[in-house]
Amino acid sequence: MEYSGEIPVKSTLNDVRIFLSKIENITPCLPGIYDFEIEGNEIKCKLKLDISAAGISAMNTVTGKMTFTYLPGDEGLNIQGSGRIAGSKVKFSIEIAYATDNGNTVLHWKSSFDFGLIVKIMGKNKVDEISKQNIERTVNCISNRLN
Repeated sequence: MEYSGEIPVKSTLNDVRIFLSKIENITPCLPGIYDFEIEGNEIKCKLKLDISAAGISAMNTVTGKMTFTYLPGDEGLNIQGSGRIAGSKVKFSIEIAYATDNGNTVLHWKSSFDFGLIVKIMGKNKVDEISKQNIERTVNCISNRLN
């Protein structure tokens, strides 16, 4: 599954670079992450995701463990990760490029997720809906922190 979008922010390009250079600045925006350890550019964490939007009465959350690399640079940020959620292997990639557009700073982001068996169990439409809700929360949080 692939997603993309833009986040216009009021911060300068340099302030965005500084902000995104530290994982600690965005971990509060990442859905469900807790108990994370940082070892250089590698982050290990546990997560508990709200999946109530799926409408499965017996299951409102799923838990998992993820490991990902966080590689900030002058032109953008690259995050690659994998782990297990609800017993299913999951892989993801997130790229954020930052640039100036007519004097404004814009974050151009794209992501891809391989949810493994979760898609088969829950169905593509429900996983897509849950993903979009979590992405929207994350984008709004990052935008608010940079504005």
